[in-house]
Amino acid sequence: MKKTSIILTSLVCITTVFGLASCNDGGGGDPAIYNITYEENDNYRVIDFDSQGQEGSNILFDVESTSVFYEIGEVTYNGTPISRGSLGYQFIMPGEDVVIKIELEPITEYDDPNDYLSWSSSVIDEISMASEEDKGYQYIECVQNLTLDFDMAEFGPYNSVDENNTEVLSSNQDVIPNSAISFDPIKESDLIGSSGSNMVRGGSIRVDLKQINPGTATIYAHLSFNNADDATLMRTFTVTEYGKVEVETWNVPYTVINETSYDDLENIRISITDQDYVYGSNAPQSQGCSLDELVDGKGTLVFAVGHSYSVIASYAVWNEEDQKYENIVSLEVYDWTGQGSSTSGFNQIKNGILTLASLPTDTNPIQITIDN
Repeated sequence: MKKTSIILTSLVCITTVFGLASCNDGGGGDPAIYNITYEENDNYRVIDFDSQGQEGSNILFDVESTSVFYEIGEVTYNGTPISRGSLGYQFIMPGEDVVIKIELEPITEYDDPNDYLSWSSSVIDEISMASEEDKGYQYIECVQNLTLDFDMAEFGPYNSVDENNTEVLSSNQDVIPNSAISFDPIKESDLIGSSGSNMVRGGSIRVDLKQINPGTATIYAHLSFNNADDATLMRTFTVTEYGKVEVETWNVPYTVINETSYDDLENIRISITDQDYVYGSNAPQSQGCSLDELVDGKGTLVFAVGHSYSVIASYAVWNEEDQKYENIVSLEVYDWTGQGSSTSGFNQIKNGILTLASLPTDTNPIQITIDN
């Protein structure tokens, strides 16, 4: 991996030794020749390696990582550390056989602040497995979208992700296999409609929850841009059993102001849905009520901190005899701006999407105004 400033954790050392057959000195005053062996590992490659060396000679070789999930740690010969110079690793051959050991340092997290790409604030370090019930339904998709943030001010209006040059990998195939993760793009046409182009403006890492198992794995995402440097993200996630994920929530007061022409409140319904829902978490995906269930138009919402919620209002009359809704009407939800500042952001509903910068109070609740 070319980038630095990596958060490093525990060291990994693999002990399967690779080498050639021993060769002792030739006797009769010939210089003593000793064997050099090293520990073999799929996550690094030893370059310009000589399997034998004469006592007192300079031994030079190099090591490079072959995995995005590791970088080279300490390198030793017979327990003595070797520093890496401009030409690689070098030591003086002792009068004995040498075993070179190479330690690997796992890369568990990486986010370059200058590459226009980061994890969304809604992404947490836990991912839930699919429930046993959902696993039993072949045609039900159970996915978790790990949303990515693109700094469009820096990214540029003419830049786009090259979908053919994206790479998403997992460090632990037993926990999150590579087949369970992929880049799910958001195109300009998805954001502004048919007038937009197919240029990729955002996206998320899509995780198939039916394929994952409890444990820990690091996800590596590398995106190639058509008009800027590439971007790389890495983050370690813990996969839990279903229903074990905890997210921070607020109990948020809201008030509904009915400006419609309907006064049969039991037929007017408010539906509030988490757009960043974390599957298997303590925060509900959808919440709603009819207006007759509210007291003076007041209710309480369980709000997952940092998430966005869609707010939808509708009118419909339930036909008991035919067991269906009739006279269905979509109602307008007005934009609203509450407490906040230009620095911290505002509590607001804009184009039907609710976001909160701070916890609303009983005296400053969310205001949902509806009309027809």
